[in-house]
Amino acid sequence: MNLEFSKHARDKMELFEIKEEEILKSLREPKYVCEDNEKQSTVYLVDIRGKLFSIVVKEGMIITVYRTDEKKLHSRIRSGRWNCY
Repeated sequence: MNLEFSKHARDKMELFEIKEEEILKSLREPKYVCEDNEKQSTVYLVDIRGKLFSIVVKEGMIITVYRTDEKKLHSRIRSGRWNCY
């Protein structure tokens, strides 16, 4: 997977003290992969150091990285916003 990082994603990675290598490694083994019907992007839910993060990818660019939880995941699935596999 050849991806670029947006400035926003890099800023979030710095905030959460996550290295680029950790992001790329976690993308190879996501817990869930979801299609965001509202934003036309792919959201990878990954475990990084025991915490659940969403990594949003659109057109070969990592747009953002943020903390999430199972409750938010299931809420977005129920609402129809995300289709996950």
